[in-house]
Amino acid sequence: MAGLLTAGLLARNFERVTVVERDGLEDTPTVRKGVPQGTQTHVVLKRGMDIAAAIYPGLLDDLQGHGAQALDMALDGVWHVAGVWRKRVSSDVTLYSMTRPLFEWRVRTMLAALPNVRILDRHEVTGFLHVPDGTRITGLKVRAPGSTEETHLEADLVVDASGRGSRTPQWLEDLGYPRVKETRIQIDVGYATRLYHVPPGFDAGWRSLIVSAELPTNRRFGTIIPVEGNRWTVTLCGWLKDYPPTDHEGFLAYARSLAQPHIYEALKNAEPAGPLHSYRFAHSQWRHFERLPRVPEGLLVVGDAFCSFNPIYGQGITSSALLAEAVGECLLQGLDGLSRRYFARAGRLLKVPWMLSTTEDFRLPELADLRSFGSRFLYWYGERFQQLTAVDDAAVRTFMEVMHMLKPPEAIFSPGLFWKALTRRPVSTQLPRRPEPLPVPVSKAA
Repeated sequence: MAGLLTAGLLARNFERVTVVERDGLEDTPTVRKGVPQGTQTHVVLKRGMDIAAAIYPGLLDDLQGHGAQALDMALDGVWHVAGVWRKRVSSDVTLYSMTRPLFEWRVRTMLAALPNVRILDRHEVTGFLHVPDGTRITGLKVRAPGSTEETHLEADLVVDASGRGSRTPQWLEDLGYPRVKETRIQIDVGYATRLYHVPPGFDAGWRSLIVSAELPTNRRFGTIIPVEGNRWTVTLCGWLKDYPPTDHEGFLAYARSLAQPHIYEALKNAEPAGPLHSYRFAHSQWRHFERLPRVPEGLLVVGDAFCSFNPIYGQGITSSALLAEAVGECLLQGLDGLSRRYFARAGRLLKVPWMLSTTEDFRLPELADLRSFGSRFLYWYGERFQQLTAVDDAAVRTFMEVMHMLKPPEAIFSPGLFWKALTRRPVSTQLPRRPEPLPVPVSKAA
Protein backbone atom coordinates (compact mmCIF):
# COMPACT_ATOMS: atom_id res chain seq x y z
CA MET A 1 0.00 0.00 0.00
CA ALA A 2 2.92 2.37 0.64
CA GLY A 3 4.04 1.90 -2.94
CA LEU A 4 0.57 2.32 -4.44
CA LEU A 5 -0.12 5.52 -2.52
CA THR A 6 3.30 7.01 -3.24
CA ALA A 7 3.11 6.08 -6.92
CA GLY A 8 -0.25 7.80 -7.26
CA LEU A 9 1.17 10.96 -5.77
CA LEU A 10 4.34 10.83 -7.90
CA ALA A 11 2.25 10.47 -11.05
CA ARG A 12 1.21 14.10 -10.54
CA ASN A 13 4.83 15.25 -10.52
CA PHE A 14 6.69 13.10 -13.06
CA GLU A 15 6.36 12.34 -16.73
CA ARG A 16 6.50 8.60 -16.14
CA VAL A 17 6.12 6.36 -13.06
CA THR A 18 7.05 2.67 -13.13
CA VAL A 19 5.96 0.35 -10.32
CA VAL A 20 8.08 -2.82 -10.04
CA GLU A 21 6.30 -5.73 -8.34
CA ARG A 22 7.63 -9.25 -7.81
CA ASP A 23 4.19 -10.89 -7.67
CA GLY A 24 2.00 -11.53 -10.66
CA LEU A 25 -1.01 -9.21 -10.37
CA GLU A 26 -4.60 -10.13 -11.18
CA ASP A 27 -7.58 -7.89 -11.78
CA THR A 28 -9.36 -9.35 -8.76
CA PRO A 29 -9.15 -8.91 -4.97
CA THR A 30 -6.76 -11.79 -4.27
CA VAL A 31 -4.22 -12.38 -1.51
CA ARG A 32 -0.68 -12.11 -2.86
CA LYS A 33 2.35 -14.13 -1.82
CA GLY A 34 4.24 -10.89 -1.20
CA VAL A 35 1.68 -9.83 1.43
CA PRO A 36 1.72 -12.69 3.95
CA GLN A 37 -0.48 -10.67 6.32
CA GLY A 38 -3.04 -10.06 3.56
CA THR A 39 -5.46 -12.59 5.06
CA GLN A 40 -5.58 -10.68 8.34
CA THR A 41 -7.93 -7.89 9.39
CA HIS A 42 -6.73 -4.47 8.23
CA VAL A 43 -7.97 -1.02 9.09
CA VAL A 44 -7.14 2.31 7.51
CA LEU A 45 -7.38 5.10 10.05
CA LYS A 46 -9.26 8.21 8.98
CA ARG A 47 -6.13 10.29 8.47
CA GLY A 48 -4.74 7.65 6.14
CA MET A 49 -7.99 7.28 4.23
CA ASP A 50 -8.25 11.05 3.83
CA ILE A 51 -4.79 11.07 2.23
CA ALA A 52 -5.62 8.09 0.00
CA ALA A 53 -8.85 9.77 -1.14
CA ALA A 54 -6.95 12.97 -1.94
CA ILE A 55 -4.47 11.03 -4.08
CA TYR A 56 -7.23 9.02 -5.76
CA PRO A 57 -10.39 11.14 -6.14
CA GLY A 58 -13.51 8.98 -6.11
CA LEU A 59 -11.85 6.24 -4.06
CA LEU A 60 -14.37 6.27 -1.21
CA ASP A 61 -17.38 5.89 -3.53
CA ASP A 62 -15.51 3.20 -5.45
CA LEU A 63 -14.79 1.22 -2.29
CA GLN A 64 -18.38 1.43 -1.09
CA GLY A 65 -19.56 0.43 -4.56
CA HIS A 66 -17.53 -2.77 -4.13
CA GLY A 67 -18.98 -3.52 -0.72
CA ALA A 68 -16.78 -1.66 1.77
CA GLN A 69 -18.65 -0.76 4.93
CA ALA A 70 -18.66 2.78 6.33
CA LEU A 71 -19.14 3.00 10.08
CA ASP A 72 -18.66 5.47 12.89
CA MET A 73 -16.34 3.60 15.23
CA ALA A 74 -17.71 5.33 18.32
CA LEU A 75 -21.38 5.00 17.42
CA ASP A 76 -21.73 1.81 15.38
CA GLY A 77 -19.31 -0.31 17.36
CA VAL A 78 -18.85 -1.50 20.93
CA TRP A 79 -15.44 -1.52 22.54
CA HIS A 80 -14.35 -2.99 25.85
CA VAL A 81 -11.17 -1.43 27.21
CA ALA A 82 -9.63 -0.90 30.67
CA GLY A 83 -12.46 -2.84 32.29
CA VAL A 84 -15.27 -0.70 30.84
CA TRP A 85 -17.45 -0.51 27.78
CA ARG A 86 -16.70 2.71 25.93
CA LYS A 87 -19.73 5.00 25.58
CA ARG A 88 -21.33 5.07 22.16
CA VAL A 89 -21.53 8.57 20.71
CA SER A 90 -21.42 10.13 17.27
CA SER A 91 -17.79 10.98 16.55
CA ASP A 92 -17.73 11.89 12.84
CA VAL A 93 -14.73 9.53 12.55
CA THR A 94 -15.68 7.23 9.70
CA LEU A 95 -13.93 3.90 9.20
CA TYR A 96 -14.16 2.28 5.78
CA SER A 97 -14.01 -1.41 6.51
CA MET A 98 -13.08 -4.02 3.91
CA THR A 99 -10.64 -6.86 3.37
CA ARG A 100 -7.06 -5.95 2.58
CA PRO A 101 -7.18 -7.54 -0.92
CA LEU A 102 -10.21 -5.42 -1.86
CA PHE A 103 -8.57 -2.18 -0.76
CA GLU A 104 -5.32 -2.95 -2.55
CA TRP A 105 -7.12 -4.04 -5.73
CA ARG A 106 -9.22 -0.89 -5.99
CA VAL A 107 -6.28 1.45 -5.34
CA ARG A 108 -4.11 -0.47 -7.81
CA THR A 109 -6.88 -0.32 -10.42
CA MET A 110 -7.08 3.45 -10.07
CA LEU A 111 -3.29 3.73 -10.27
CA ALA A 112 -3.10 1.55 -13.38
CA ALA A 113 -5.68 3.77 -15.09
CA LEU A 114 -3.34 6.76 -14.96
CA PRO A 115 -1.85 7.29 -18.44
CA ASN A 116 1.72 7.92 -17.24
CA VAL A 117 1.94 4.86 -14.97
CA ARG A 118 3.32 1.46 -15.90
CA ILE A 119 3.08 -1.51 -13.54
CA LEU A 120 5.86 -4.00 -14.20
CA ASP A 121 4.82 -7.13 -12.34
CA ARG A 122 6.65 -10.45 -12.14
CA HIS A 123 9.97 -8.61 -11.78
CA GLU A 124 12.30 -8.22 -8.82
CA VAL A 125 14.84 -5.53 -8.06
CA THR A 126 18.44 -6.74 -7.91
CA GLY A 127 20.21 -3.46 -7.15
CA PHE A 128 20.58 0.26 -7.71
CA LEU A 129 21.95 2.08 -10.71
CA HIS A 130 24.14 4.94 -9.54
CA VAL A 131 26.79 7.45 -10.52
CA PRO A 132 30.40 6.23 -10.10
CA ASP A 133 30.92 7.78 -6.66
CA GLY A 134 27.55 6.54 -5.35
CA THR A 135 26.26 9.98 -4.43
CA ARG A 136 23.18 9.70 -6.63
CA ILE A 137 20.86 6.79 -7.41
CA THR A 138 19.93 6.84 -11.09
CA GLY A 139 17.61 3.84 -11.42
CA LEU A 140 17.15 0.15 -10.79
CA LYS A 141 18.39 -3.19 -12.04
CA VAL A 142 15.46 -5.61 -12.39
CA ARG A 143 14.88 -9.10 -13.69
CA ALA A 144 12.12 -11.66 -13.92
CA PRO A 145 12.30 -14.33 -11.20
CA GLY A 146 14.39 -17.26 -12.38
CA SER A 147 15.98 -15.25 -15.17
CA THR A 148 19.63 -14.15 -15.34
CA GLU A 149 18.92 -11.32 -17.77
CA GLU A 150 18.80 -7.91 -16.13
CA THR A 151 16.97 -4.83 -17.35
CA HIS A 152 18.08 -1.33 -16.39
CA LEU A 153 15.39 1.21 -15.54
CA GLU A 154 16.70 4.78 -15.56
CA ALA A 155 14.95 7.16 -13.16
CA ASP A 156 15.22 10.63 -11.66
CA LEU A 157 13.85 9.26 -8.38
CA VAL A 158 13.73 5.77 -6.86
CA VAL A 159 11.34 5.03 -3.98
CA ASP A 160 11.78 1.82 -1.96
CA ALA A 161 8.41 0.47 -0.83
CA SER A 162 9.54 -3.16 -0.64
CA GLY A 163 8.57 -3.76 2.98
CA ARG A 164 10.38 -5.22 5.99
CA GLY A 165 12.60 -7.33 3.75
CA SER A 166 14.07 -4.26 2.02
CA ARG A 167 17.68 -4.64 0.88
CA THR A 168 18.32 -0.90 0.70
CA PRO A 169 20.44 -0.85 3.90
CA GLN A 170 22.78 -3.50 2.46
CA TRP A 171 22.97 -1.83 -0.94
CA LEU A 172 23.82 1.51 0.68
CA GLU A 173 26.61 -0.15 2.65
CA ASP A 174 27.94 -1.60 -0.60
CA LEU A 175 28.16 1.98 -1.89
CA GLY A 176 30.19 3.05 1.12
CA TYR A 177 27.45 4.54 3.27
CA PRO A 178 27.28 3.90 7.04
CA ARG A 179 25.17 1.05 8.32
CA VAL A 180 21.56 2.11 8.89
CA LYS A 181 20.90 1.86 12.62
CA GLU A 182 17.80 -0.07 13.69
CA THR A 183 15.54 -0.06 16.72
CA ARG A 184 13.74 -3.34 17.36
CA ILE A 185 11.12 -4.11 20.01
CA GLN A 186 10.57 -7.84 20.46
CA ILE A 187 6.84 -8.39 20.98
CA ASP A 188 6.14 -11.80 19.38
CA VAL A 189 2.55 -11.00 18.47
CA GLY A 190 0.51 -13.78 16.86
CA TYR A 191 -2.78 -13.50 14.96
CA ALA A 192 -5.46 -15.83 13.72
CA THR A 193 -8.15 -14.49 11.39
CA ARG A 194 -11.22 -16.00 9.80
CA LEU A 195 -14.04 -14.69 7.66
CA TYR A 196 -17.58 -15.53 8.80
CA HIS A 197 -20.97 -15.10 7.20
CA VAL A 198 -23.08 -12.72 9.25
CA PRO A 199 -25.82 -14.96 10.69
CA PRO A 200 -29.21 -14.31 9.04
CA GLY A 201 -31.21 -11.85 11.09
CA PHE A 202 -28.32 -11.20 13.47
CA ASP A 203 -28.99 -8.06 15.49
CA ALA A 204 -26.93 -7.41 18.59
CA GLY A 205 -27.17 -3.65 18.31
CA TRP A 206 -23.60 -3.23 17.04
CA ARG A 207 -21.78 -3.47 13.72
CA SER A 208 -18.25 -3.85 15.06
CA LEU A 209 -16.96 -5.30 18.31
CA ILE A 210 -13.56 -4.90 19.97
CA VAL A 211 -12.37 -6.51 23.19
CA SER A 212 -8.99 -5.03 24.04
CA ALA A 213 -6.23 -6.76 25.93
CA GLU A 214 -5.69 -5.56 29.48
CA LEU A 215 -1.91 -5.48 29.60
CA PRO A 216 0.04 -6.71 31.40
CA THR A 217 -2.31 -9.36 32.83
CA ASN A 218 -4.62 -10.27 29.95
CA ARG A 219 -2.55 -10.37 26.75
CA ARG A 220 -5.35 -11.34 24.40
CA PHE A 221 -7.27 -9.16 21.97
CA GLY A 222 -10.20 -9.80 19.64
CA THR A 223 -12.29 -7.96 17.09
CA ILE A 224 -15.22 -8.42 14.72
CA ILE A 225 -15.46 -5.95 11.84
CA PRO A 226 -17.96 -6.03 8.94
CA VAL A 227 -16.53 -6.34 5.42
CA GLU A 228 -17.81 -6.77 1.90
CA GLY A 229 -20.07 -9.70 1.03
CA ASN A 230 -22.13 -9.52 4.25
CA ARG A 231 -19.25 -11.06 6.16
CA TRP A 232 -17.29 -10.45 9.32
CA THR A 233 -13.54 -10.49 9.52
CA VAL A 234 -12.68 -11.88 12.96
CA THR A 235 -9.20 -11.60 14.42
CA LEU A 236 -7.84 -12.91 17.70
CA CYS A 237 -4.38 -11.94 18.83
CA GLY A 238 -1.92 -12.46 21.67
CA TRP A 239 1.38 -10.92 22.79
CA LEU A 240 4.66 -12.68 23.61
CA LYS A 241 3.81 -15.97 21.89
CA ASP A 242 0.39 -16.32 23.49
CA TYR A 243 -0.79 -17.25 20.01
CA PRO A 244 -4.43 -18.11 19.21
CA PRO A 245 -5.03 -21.66 17.92
CA THR A 246 -5.85 -22.24 14.27
CA ASP A 247 -8.38 -25.05 14.77
CA HIS A 248 -12.07 -24.26 15.04
CA GLU A 249 -12.62 -25.32 18.64
CA GLY A 250 -9.37 -23.79 19.85
CA PHE A 251 -10.20 -20.52 18.10
CA LEU A 252 -13.59 -20.34 19.83
CA ALA A 253 -12.07 -21.23 23.20
CA TYR A 254 -9.52 -18.44 22.78
CA ALA A 255 -12.34 -16.01 21.96
CA ARG A 256 -14.11 -17.09 25.13
CA SER A 257 -10.98 -16.37 27.18
CA LEU A 258 -10.94 -12.65 26.30
CA ALA A 259 -11.75 -10.03 28.92
CA GLN A 260 -15.39 -10.25 27.78
CA PRO A 261 -17.12 -13.21 26.05
CA HIS A 262 -19.16 -11.33 23.42
CA ILE A 263 -17.00 -12.31 20.46
CA TYR A 264 -17.41 -15.96 21.39
CA GLU A 265 -21.16 -15.48 21.79
CA ALA A 266 -21.40 -13.96 18.32
CA LEU A 267 -19.28 -16.68 16.67
CA LYS A 268 -20.46 -19.88 18.29
CA ASN A 269 -23.39 -20.24 15.87
CA ALA A 270 -21.90 -18.35 12.93
CA GLU A 271 -20.89 -20.11 9.71
CA PRO A 272 -17.24 -19.72 8.66
CA ALA A 273 -16.74 -18.22 5.19
CA GLY A 274 -13.22 -19.56 4.79
CA PRO A 275 -10.28 -21.19 6.54
CA LEU A 276 -8.38 -19.88 9.53
CA HIS A 277 -5.17 -18.02 8.68
CA SER A 278 -2.36 -17.27 11.12
CA TYR A 279 0.31 -14.60 11.02
CA ARG A 280 3.15 -13.86 13.42
CA PHE A 281 4.96 -10.59 13.92
CA ALA A 282 8.19 -10.89 15.89
CA HIS A 283 9.25 -7.30 16.39
CA SER A 284 8.47 -3.69 15.67
CA GLN A 285 11.28 -2.24 13.58
CA TRP A 286 12.51 1.26 12.75
CA ARG A 287 15.38 1.66 10.30
CA HIS A 288 16.72 5.10 11.09
CA PHE A 289 17.44 6.49 7.63
CA GLU A 290 16.83 9.91 9.16
CA ARG A 291 19.98 9.48 11.27
CA LEU A 292 22.35 8.78 8.39
CA PRO A 293 25.01 11.52 8.22
CA ARG A 294 24.72 11.44 4.43
CA VAL A 295 22.32 9.87 1.94
CA PRO A 296 22.44 9.56 -1.85
CA GLU A 297 20.31 11.87 -3.93
CA GLY A 298 17.47 10.30 -5.84
CA LEU A 299 16.49 7.72 -3.20
CA LEU A 300 13.54 7.66 -0.77
CA VAL A 301 12.17 4.91 1.48
CA VAL A 302 8.51 4.58 2.52
CA GLY A 303 6.28 2.18 4.42
CA ASP A 304 7.51 -0.88 6.28
CA ALA A 305 10.89 -0.63 4.58
CA PHE A 306 11.38 2.42 6.81
CA CYS A 307 9.34 1.64 9.93
CA SER A 308 6.89 -1.13 10.81
CA PHE A 309 4.78 -1.16 13.94
CA ASN A 310 2.94 -3.71 16.05
CA PRO A 311 0.02 -4.31 13.65
CA ILE A 312 -2.50 -4.66 16.46
CA TYR A 313 -2.81 -0.87 16.54
CA GLY A 314 -3.73 -0.54 12.86
CA GLN A 315 -1.20 2.22 12.11
CA GLY A 316 0.74 0.70 9.22
CA ILE A 317 -1.20 1.85 6.16
CA THR A 318 -1.94 5.26 7.65
CA SER A 319 1.73 5.81 8.52
CA SER A 320 2.59 4.84 4.94
CA ALA A 321 0.06 7.41 3.72
CA LEU A 322 1.65 10.08 5.91
CA LEU A 323 5.05 9.31 4.39
CA ALA A 324 3.59 9.46 0.88
CA GLU A 325 2.12 12.86 1.71
CA ALA A 326 5.52 13.95 3.03
CA VAL A 327 7.11 12.95 -0.29
CA GLY A 328 4.72 15.28 -2.11
CA GLU A 329 5.37 18.16 0.28
CA CYS A 330 9.14 17.77 0.02
CA LEU A 331 8.92 17.66 -3.79
CA LEU A 332 7.57 21.21 -3.77
CA GLN A 333 11.16 22.39 -3.35
CA GLY A 334 12.43 20.31 -6.27
CA LEU A 335 14.69 17.28 -6.59
CA ASP A 336 17.87 18.90 -5.30
CA GLY A 337 18.27 17.96 -1.65
CA LEU A 338 15.01 15.97 -1.73
CA SER A 339 16.41 12.88 -0.01
CA ARG A 340 17.80 14.77 2.98
CA ARG A 341 14.63 16.90 3.35
CA TYR A 342 12.37 13.87 3.14
CA PHE A 343 14.25 11.64 5.58
CA ALA A 344 14.40 14.42 8.18
CA ARG A 345 10.66 15.08 7.83
CA ALA A 346 9.77 11.37 7.83
CA GLY A 347 11.77 10.81 11.01
CA ARG A 348 9.69 13.44 12.78
CA LEU A 349 6.42 12.05 11.44
CA LEU A 350 7.16 8.52 12.59
CA LYS A 351 7.74 9.51 16.21
CA VAL A 352 4.03 9.74 17.03
CA PRO A 353 2.81 6.33 15.76
CA TRP A 354 5.97 4.69 17.10
CA MET A 355 5.40 6.22 20.52
CA LEU A 356 1.71 5.27 20.57
CA SER A 357 2.40 1.61 19.80
CA THR A 358 5.57 1.01 21.79
CA THR A 359 4.35 2.81 24.92
CA GLU A 360 1.44 0.40 25.13
CA ASP A 361 3.66 -2.63 24.47
CA PHE A 362 6.01 -1.51 27.25
CA ARG A 363 3.27 -2.29 29.76
CA LEU A 364 4.49 -5.87 29.54
CA PRO A 365 6.91 -6.62 32.38
CA GLU A 366 9.19 -8.42 29.93
CA LEU A 367 9.76 -5.05 28.23
CA ALA A 368 9.93 -2.96 31.40
CA ASP A 369 13.60 -2.13 30.88
CA LEU A 370 12.66 -0.17 27.75
CA ARG A 371 10.19 2.14 29.49
CA SER A 372 10.91 5.84 29.48
CA PHE A 373 10.99 8.09 32.51
CA GLY A 374 7.46 9.02 33.52
CA SER A 375 5.86 5.95 31.97
CA ARG A 376 4.28 4.93 35.29
CA PHE A 377 2.28 8.17 35.32
CA LEU A 378 1.33 7.73 31.64
CA TYR A 379 -0.04 4.25 32.34
CA TRP A 380 -1.95 5.43 35.39
CA TYR A 381 -3.45 8.41 33.57
CA GLY A 382 -4.14 6.35 30.44
CA GLU A 383 -6.17 3.90 32.52
CA ARG A 384 -8.14 6.75 34.07
CA PHE A 385 -8.73 8.35 30.69
CA GLN A 386 -9.93 5.11 29.11
CA GLN A 387 -12.35 4.60 31.98
CA LEU A 388 -13.55 8.17 31.44
CA THR A 389 -14.61 7.17 27.92
CA ALA A 390 -17.29 4.98 29.50
CA VAL A 391 -19.27 8.06 30.51
CA ASP A 392 -17.91 11.17 28.77
CA ASP A 393 -18.73 12.12 25.18
CA ALA A 394 -15.78 14.50 24.77
CA ALA A 395 -13.35 11.85 25.99
CA VAL A 396 -14.66 9.35 23.44
CA ARG A 397 -14.42 11.81 20.56
CA THR A 398 -10.95 12.95 21.57
CA PHE A 399 -9.72 9.37 21.83
CA MET A 400 -11.05 8.59 18.36
CA GLU A 401 -9.39 11.68 16.90
CA VAL A 402 -6.06 10.78 18.49
CA MET A 403 -6.31 7.14 17.48
CA HIS A 404 -7.06 8.13 13.88
CA MET A 405 -4.12 10.58 13.85
CA LEU A 406 -6.38 13.61 13.45
CA LYS A 407 -5.09 15.16 16.68
CA PRO A 408 -1.78 14.79 18.53
CA PRO A 409 -1.61 12.51 21.60
CA GLU A 410 -1.37 15.59 23.84
CA ALA A 411 -5.09 16.21 23.17
CA ILE A 412 -6.06 13.67 25.84
CA PHE A 413 -4.24 15.87 28.38
CA SER A 414 -6.37 18.96 27.71
CA PRO A 415 -7.20 20.73 31.01
CA GLY A 416 -10.88 19.79 30.92
CA LEU A 417 -10.31 16.11 30.19
CA PHE A 418 -7.36 15.91 32.58
CA TRP A 419 -9.47 17.25 35.44
CA LYS A 420 -12.38 14.93 34.72
CA ALA A 421 -10.08 11.91 34.45
CA LEU A 422 -8.53 12.72 37.82
CA THR A 423 -11.70 13.57 39.74
CA ARG A 424 -14.46 11.42 38.27
CA ARG A 425 -15.83 8.53 40.28
CA PRO A 426 -13.87 5.38 39.32
CA VAL A 427 -15.72 2.79 37.28
CA SER A 428 -15.73 -0.72 38.66
CA THR A 429 -13.71 -3.20 36.63
CA GLN A 430 -16.04 -5.98 37.76
CA LEU A 431 -18.64 -5.55 35.07
CA PRO A 432 -21.51 -7.94 34.31
CA ARG A 433 -20.80 -10.43 31.54
CA ARG A 434 -23.39 -8.70 29.38
CA PRO A 435 -23.39 -5.11 30.65
CA GLU A 436 -26.20 -2.75 29.79
CA PRO A 437 -26.68 -0.99 27.44
CA LEU A 438 -24.71 -3.53 25.42
CA PRO A 439 -27.29 -5.98 24.01
CA VAL A 440 -26.75 -9.70 24.27
CA PRO A 441 -25.73 -11.11 20.87
CA VAL A 442 -28.60 -13.16 19.47
CA SER A 443 -29.50 -14.66 16.14
CA LYS A 444 -33.01 -14.33 14.82
CA ALA A 445 -34.61 -16.53 12.25
CA ALA A 446 -34.42 -15.14 8.73
